[in-house]
Amino acid sequence: MRFRILGTTEVAGEPVPGRGLQMLLSELLMAGGAAVPEQRLRHDGATANALQSQISRLRKLVPVERTPAGYRLPADPEEVDAHLFARLAADGERALRAGRPADAAGLLREALALWRGQAALDGLNEARQQALEHRVEADLRLGAPVVEELRELVREHPLRERPRVLLIRALARDGREAEALSAFEEGRRLIGERLGADPSAELQRLHLQILRGRHGRRPSLRAPLTSFVGRDAELTALGDLLARRRLVTLTGPGGAGKTRLAVEAARRLEAPGSSETAGRIVLVELAAATEVAPAVLAAAGGGSDPVEALAGESGVLLLDNCEHVLPEAAELVARLLDGCPALRVLATSREPLGLDGESVLPVHPLPARVAESLLVDRARAVRPDFEPSEAVGRICRSLDGLPLAIELAAARLRALSAEDLADRLDLDLLASRTAPPRHRTLRAVVSWSWELLCPRERRLAARLSVFPSGATLAAAEQVCGATPALLAALVDKSLVQADGGRYRMLETVRAFCAEQLGDDPVRQAHAEFFARLTEEAEPYLRNHRQLAALAELAAEHDNLNAALNWAIGAGQAGTALRMTGSLWFYWWLRGLRHHGARLSLRALDLPGADECGEHYVMSVLQVVSAGPPEPVIRPLMEVAERLAGGLEHPLVRMVHPMTAIIDGDYTALIPALLRSSTEPQPWLRGFAELMLGLLRSGGGELDRADRHLDSALTAFRLAGDRWGAAQAMLQQALIAGLRGDHRVELAITDQALALTAPFGATEDTSGALSSRGLALARCGDLDGARRDLLQAAEVARTRETEEMLAIALFGLGEVARLGGEPERALELYGRALAGCETLWVGAEEVRARILIGLGQVTGDAGLHREAFSVLMRTLDLPAAAEAVEGLAALEPSEERAAQLQGAAAALRGVPGSRTDEAYVKGAAMSREQIVRLVSAPRAGSASGTAHR
Repeated sequence: MRFRILGTTEVAGEPVPGRGLQMLLSELLMAGGAAVPEQRLRHDGATANALQSQISRLRKLVPVERTPAGYRLPADPEEVDAHLFARLAADGERALRAGRPADAAGLLREALALWRGQAALDGLNEARQQALEHRVEADLRLGAPVVEELRELVREHPLRERPRVLLIRALARDGREAEALSAFEEGRRLIGERLGADPSAELQRLHLQILRGRHGRRPSLRAPLTSFVGRDAELTALGDLLARRRLVTLTGPGGAGKTRLAVEAARRLEAPGSSETAGRIVLVELAAATEVAPAVLAAAGGGSDPVEALAGESGVLLLDNCEHVLPEAAELVARLLDGCPALRVLATSREPLGLDGESVLPVHPLPARVAESLLVDRARAVRPDFEPSEAVGRICRSLDGLPLAIELAAARLRALSAEDLADRLDLDLLASRTAPPRHRTLRAVVSWSWELLCPRERRLAARLSVFPSGATLAAAEQVCGATPALLAALVDKSLVQADGGRYRMLETVRAFCAEQLGDDPVRQAHAEFFARLTEEAEPYLRNHRQLAALAELAAEHDNLNAALNWAIGAGQAGTALRMTGSLWFYWWLRGLRHHGARLSLRALDLPGADECGEHYVMSVLQVVSAGPPEPVIRPLMEVAERLAGGLEHPLVRMVHPMTAIIDGDYTALIPALLRSSTEPQPWLRGFAELMLGLLRSGGGELDRADRHLDSALTAFRLAGDRWGAAQAMLQQALIAGLRGDHRVELAITDQALALTAPFGATEDTSGALSSRGLALARCGDLDGARRDLLQAAEVARTRETEEMLAIALFGLGEVARLGGEPERALELYGRALAGCETLWVGAEEVRARILIGLGQVTGDAGLHREAFSVLMRTLDLPAAAEAVEGLAALEPSEERAAQLQGAAAALRGVPGSRTDEAYVKGAAMSREQIVRLVSAPRAGSASGTAHR
C-alpha cells in the first residue's frame, strides 16, 4: 500500500507529520480521486489561508490538484488501505446478512488487520467500530466464546446499542439469563439517565424473549441428515429477501428442493447469535394437513387463534407445502402479517400465495455441474467406492436436475451401476420407503401436482407433452387449443415453465403428462403444424432471412424430430416427406446431413412415398448430399429422375447433374450445370456455378474455376445465402493455395469461417478448420495448424461425421510428418485410413491423400502410384499432382525427377517458372502421357511389377 491512513498516516512508508495534515490527506484519499470542496477540508475551524498553507505542505508529499470544485488527489484507490478495508468490511457484512458467518468472520478479520491505531478521521474510526461489532456477531453465530470481548466493548462504549444487544444474546446463549437481564437493566438505566430515551424496540423484544424463555433455547428445526449441496446463490438471495421483506414464497416444481432450501435458510437464521431474527423459527408442515390454522397452532405451541399465539413474535413462520390448501393459507398469512407486525412468513408452494407485498423466489432445477456433485455425494453415502463416469451426467440430465429425483436415484446406486441406472430410469424405478408419500416415487411427486389441476388444465398439460422442446404461444394455441389464461395457470402451478416466449415442461413432468394423453389426436395436429412450419420456412433459408429462419427452426429442433418420427411411425408418407423435403437445407446449415439422411431414408421407404412428387425428389437429393453408398443412392435416383419432369422447386433441376456425378459421367454433367447456371433464380445459378468451379479446379483449370466461383459468390450474395457464399470462398482459398499464395488462402478461409459462424459448429466448420490447418502447416506454422486440426477433429467427433474426422486426422498426420515425427504421423494416417473404410462420397479421394502422406514417410513409390490412379479416376488433378511430386522426390534420376515435377505442375494447372528441358517437357504433357510416365518403372528398378 502506498497510502496508509488507518492509524499512523504514511505515504510510501514515510510518516505524515501533524494531525491537520493527516486529516487533510485522509479526506482527499477517501474521495477516491474526486474533488473535495474547500469547506469540507477546513477542519477545527481552519481559515482559508490556513488551508492554503496545509495544501502547500502536502504538495511536497503528493500531487494535490486544484479544480473549480475544490481539491483532488489523483490516487488509485487500490493503493489506499482505507479503500481495501471498506471493500472487505462491506463483503463481510453482506456475508453475515446472507447467513454465512464463517465467511463473514474471515473477511472482517482481514479488514480489521489493516488497522494500526486510531485514524485521523472520526468517520473511519466509526467504520472500524462497526466492522468490529460485525466480526464479533459472526463469531457469536459460530458459537465462539465472545462474552468477555463484548463486556470490554460495552465498557468502552456504554451507550452503543449493538455491543449490548450482542452481549445479552451471548449470555442468554450460554444459559446465563440472569446476567443477560442485568445487562439489559444497566443499558436501560444508562440510556434513560444520559440520553433521556427508552431502549430500542430490538432491545425490548430481546428482553421479553429472555423473560419468556424463548431465547437461547434448543433449535426448533431438526438437524439435517445429509449435507446441503449447491444453492449458494439462492440461499444468499433468500437471506437478503428475508432481511427486507415480511412475506417470501419459494415456488417451483415438485422435487426442486424448495423445502430443503427454506429449512436451510431458517436454520441459519436460528443459528446462535444470528442478527436476522431475534425470535424463534416455527415450522408448519402442511403436506398432510387438511386445515391450516390447527397445524399452525400445533407448531406454535397451542392456543385458539394463530394471530394471538404468534403475537409479539419477531421470528419466522415457515409454512411448507401450501399448494393444496392455498386459499386458506393465503387468508391466514394475510391475518398474521396484519396482526403480528414483527413476524415474517416464509412459504413453499408450487404456486404463489397471491398476496400484496409477496416476494416470489422461483426454485429452478440444479445446474448440470451442481446436480452431478449432488449425485456423487449421495451415491458415496450408500457406496463409498463410487467413482463418477459419463453416466452421472446422463442420469442428471434425464432427471432434469431435480434434487429429489437425484436423491432417489443415488439410493438405487447401491444395487445398480450408474450406466445400468441411466439406461433404465423411469417414474417408478426411483423410490424411497422413508420419504413422505408425495415424495416416495418420482411418479408420486408429479401426481401430487396433477391432482391439483382442474379438468381443462389437465387436458392442456397432457397435450403440451407432445412438445419436447417447448411450445410458442401460437403453437400451443393451434395444436393444443390453449388459451393464455390456461397456460398462465399451469405456469403458476409449476407444471409448465415460461421461458423467453416458450412454454416448457421438465422431462419428468412431460413423461407423466404423456401417459395421461390416451387417444387424444393432438399428435396428428402437432405433425401437421410442423410440416406447415418447415414448408413456410424453407425458402427463407436460402435468402436474406436465412439466420432468422434458421434460428426459428433450431428452436423447434426436438419438436421437428418428434413430429417427423411420429409421422414415419404412423406410416404417413405425405406428412413425413413434406418435412424431409423442406428440412434439407436446415440440415445442411446445422451440420446434420447424416441425421437428415437417416430420417429421409426411413420416410422414402414408406408405402406411397413415390406418389409425393417434389417432396420425394427433394428428400432423395438430401440423402445424396450425405454421400451414402452407391447401391443405396441409385434406385432412389432412378425414381427421382422419373418424377422430376415438370416440378417447380429450383433444386429439382439438380437431379440430372447429381445422376451424372453418381455415374461418373462428367461429359453429361458439365452441360447440365451450364444450363442451370443461366437460371433467373440467383440461388440455383450460384449452386450450379459452385459445382462448375469445383469441377474446373479438380480438372486443373484454375482460371476457369476462378470465373465460375466469382459468379457463384456474386449469385449467393445476391440471394442472401451465407452458406453458399462461404462454400465459394473456401474453393477460392483452395485455388489460392494451389498457386502458392498461402496468405491469401488463410485470409479467405477466415472470411468464410466468419460468414458461417452464426450457424454454430457444423460439419462444414470442421472441414474449413481442417483446410485452414493444412494451409498453416504449409506456411510453417505447425502449432497453429495443430490447434485448428484438433478443433476440427473435436467438432467432427461431436457431429459424428467420420469423413470430417478422417480429414482432420490426415491433417494432424501431415503436421507430425512436417514436424519430424514419422512414427506419430504413421499412427495418425492409420487412424484416418480406418475412417475411410465406410463407403461415403469422397472417401476414395481422402484415402488417396492419406496414401500420399504414407508414401512420403515410408518412401514407398507404390503408395504414390495407387493414390495417383484413384485421383485421376475421380478427377482431382491437383491432388494427383501431389502424388506425382512424391514420386519425383523418390526418383534417383534427376532428369526423370524434373520431368515428373513438370507433369505435376501441368496437372495442378499452375505453370512453373523453370526452364530446364526435362521440366518443360513434363509440363507440356497431356493427361494420357502423364499416366504413362507415372506407370513407367522407376530408374534402377527391374520392372513395373516392383511397385504396388
